[in-house]
Amino acid sequence: MNVRSGGTRSTADALSARCLAHEADAIVFSEFRDNATGAYLRRTLGDNGYVQQAASEGHRGNGVLIASTREFAALRNPFGLADDEYPNAVIEARFERLRLFGVYLPGQDRKRPHLRCLIATAQRYNAAGIDALCIGDFNSGRNETDIEINLGRKTLKDEFSTADLYAELERHWTEAWLFKHPDRREFSWYPFRKAAPQARRNGWRIDKAFVSESLLPKLTNARYDHGFRLEGLTDHSGVIVDFNL
Repeated sequence: MNVRSGGTRSTADALSARCLAHEADAIVFSEFRDNATGAYLRRTLGDNGYVQQAASEGHRGNGVLIASTREFAALRNPFGLADDEYPNAVIEARFERLRLFGVYLPGQDRKRPHLRCLIATAQRYNAAGIDALCIGDFNSGRNETDIEINLGRKTLKDEFSTADLYAELERHWTEAWLFKHPDRREFSWYPFRKAAPQARRNGWRIDKAFVSESLLPKLTNARYDHGFRLEGLTDHSGVIVDFNL
């Protein structure tokens, strides 16, 4: 769930309530910030049973929060990226039966190191038969189908600068929503503007969940909750994935 630039105190309660209504074992927040709103969000989640938490801490920019009802060991900056490579973009939560990567990948080519590391991790975890899920805001995708204005066009009007590495990641881990809905078109982000999204045709599908080879047979559902966006709580829809573990 992308909270949009750290979220706001005015929307934190409604956003938390909508997240809690899904009764998930774990929730991943992208664009989490270590500030007063972030602290309030963490307290609210903790008061509702999500006491196991790991967050990007000690810097003012966007990062990740993972909150769960189940115990896990947290690896912040699991790829060992340098300070100038946005090391707060990924947190790995190691549960008893699952490795969960929460991500907020930065814009444009700044995410290339993260995608390269995810590709190498995908290969390694597949070879070891490790159940792994990577979920969050990837800020990347397929140029032809994940950018609304490109649908049905021969000449693309917008493109992801990291579509090449994204495609390579897809060769190792499966994108859950597309796997479950190969013929549907939905978009998870629209900018905040007054005109209705359907009239603008400027949606992007950038909120994704990737599943390792051994975890894929346990995937039971993947869907978007557009209510987060349509109710004005954030500019992103939430992506929800269910597994039979």
